[in-house]
Amino acid sequence: MPSTTSYDRGDIVLANLPFSDLSGIKRRPAVVVSAPHPSVDFFLLPLTSQQDHLQPGEFTLSDWQGAGLLYPSVVKRGLITLDQSCISRRLGCLSPKDKVTLDATLRGWLGL
Repeated sequence: MPSTTSYDRGDIVLANLPFSDLSGIKRRPAVVVSAPHPSVDFFLLPLTSQQDHLQPGEFTLSDWQGAGLLYPSVVKRGLITLDQSCISRRLGCLSPKDKVTLDATLRGWLGL
């Protein structure tokens, strides 16, 4: 049964995210990219403060402070599906400008 806790598309959350090689887990910020649905699973993209060696399409948030983040942050390529129990809390939300950039980036990465 789904919990009553809900996160919206564009929310910045603190979550336990796996490393891409599945060698471990680290608590870090991520952006919710799921559309509303009756499930406890969410699609997330990890965020990082490391701005070196960006992959195509990765971008720095223009309003990272308004999104509740402590440092300038980059949206990383790496779509993750997590159960909501792995999400600790909501930190903030993307600005309208960053949501537009995110949508364009997802369309490019997914070939939509």
